[in-house]
Amino acid sequence: MNTKELLGLKVKEFRKQRKLTQEKLAEIIGVDNGYISKLEVGQNFPSISTLEKIAEALGVELYELFQFTQGKEKDFRSEIIFIYDSLNKEKQYTLYRVAKAME
Repeated sequence: MNTKELLGLKVKEFRKQRKLTQEKLAEIIGVDNGYISKLEVGQNFPSISTLEKIAEALGVELYELFQFTQGKEKDFRSEIIFIYDSLNKEKQYTLYRVAKAME
């Protein structure tokens, strides 16, 4: 994965943690709606001033947008909890059954 794609994933991760839609983030930082979508899939690479606006809107330091972790270094527990919390009850139960089967 290249830096543009990793940055896009990081923006998406922080945006979802803040429960912001792509449209709302775009509105906050003053870009058109499609810009965030393209950024999150690695098609756009923002300027420094846009990066600063994104970081401010997401409540993170600029450097945090570039803290990419790989594989075993990643905090899977917190990510699993985040995913679990975003699911409906039926899907939470399915995730539970999958985890139980892996024990």
